[in-house]
Amino acid sequence: MRVGILTFHRATNYGTALQAFATEKGIKKLGVETEMIDYRPEYIERTLHVRKLTNAKSPKEIASIIVNAVLYPNMAKRKAESFKRFFSLMNVSDDVCLTADDVAKASHEYDVVLSGSDQLFNRNITGDDKTFFLPFEHKRKVTFASSFGERKLSADRVEEIAPFFSGFDALSVREKTAHDILAQIKKVNVSAKSAISVLDPTFLLTKDEWNEYADADLKLPKDGYILTYYMLETPLLRDITAKLQQKTGLKVVNIKPSKKQVILHQGKNLSYAGPSEFLACYKNASYVVTNSFHGTAFAINYGIPFFTSTLPVSMAGEVNSRLEDICELFDLSHRWIDCEQKLNATDFTKPFEKETERIIKNLREHSFDYLKYALGL
Repeated sequence: MRVGILTFHRATNYGTALQAFATEKGIKKLGVETEMIDYRPEYIERTLHVRKLTNAKSPKEIASIIVNAVLYPNMAKRKAESFKRFFSLMNVSDDVCLTADDVAKASHEYDVVLSGSDQLFNRNITGDDKTFFLPFEHKRKVTFASSFGERKLSADRVEEIAPFFSGFDALSVREKTAHDILAQIKKVNVSAKSAISVLDPTFLLTKDEWNEYADADLKLPKDGYILTYYMLETPLLRDITAKLQQKTGLKVVNIKPSKKQVILHQGKNLSYAGPSEFLACYKNASYVVTNSFHGTAFAINYGIPFFTSTLPVSMAGEVNSRLEDICELFDLSHRWIDCEQKLNATDFTKPFEKETERIIKNLREHSFDYLKYALGL
């Protein structure tokens, strides 16, 4: 059996790259041949481009490029190269697809076409591109851990996409909110499949399996460290990190360091880090402080004591609800800190919960059971 996977697989975003990698490697564990359909929409490809002054479209963008060049010299290029090296570890189709018609043609090379994971159904990312809904004829079309990236769709959006859900042979989603959206869709399209909840694909691989792809040459503090992964630095995140450092005396390592962290030399800053460096950081971390969904997911999968906080509403979208959901799913809501009051009540010495490993194992088996059903194994 050959499975063609359609997802975002070429973006300089840790969660995006790692979920794509895990989907391909996870399905391969079931004994089937897997391949990424090399679809390259422009809105994803642009993330691989290093911004240049000659292409800047506003004074604000010019200023941003100059500041980043001073604070992070050559880091953008180095980071992009690290991501590309990681992409080469995936099994990708020889033919590049630039349009939905290209994908439809390529799909006939596979017994099953799988759309997922990530926010493939989020129009704020994909715009008018409907390719990830698999709008073409094929003998077996399925989804895995797909996300809409929104809490609720407009009536117009439901009408627009509802017809596509008749064509799927199996549906699975990653978030609670997606079930509510599919209920909206079923009111319009009663033939749409019901969806099964599954884990984010990064959980398909164990921490030992992930460690095989960690950068073994990355120099990190040998006596443990606090790993920060700020999607956007906030006062609350800074307070969590400072209090944790005060309690433990550990050094700080920053993935995606903020300008303040760089200017004030607040720890080891890894502006150039790609996915392999990301994994190396998690492999040896003593604690994690983050407001990233995948930053939280990897802390859980690795069994690292973590503290997850909120993103500002202006940029959060549905991220905060996803952060709360994943903490609740693994019975770790006490590690969700959304205010100073919770911070002051937090026990920073509490070890990681042993029961979580059992929960991960059970949910991982459930997710693989869905994949076996979806692929017709």
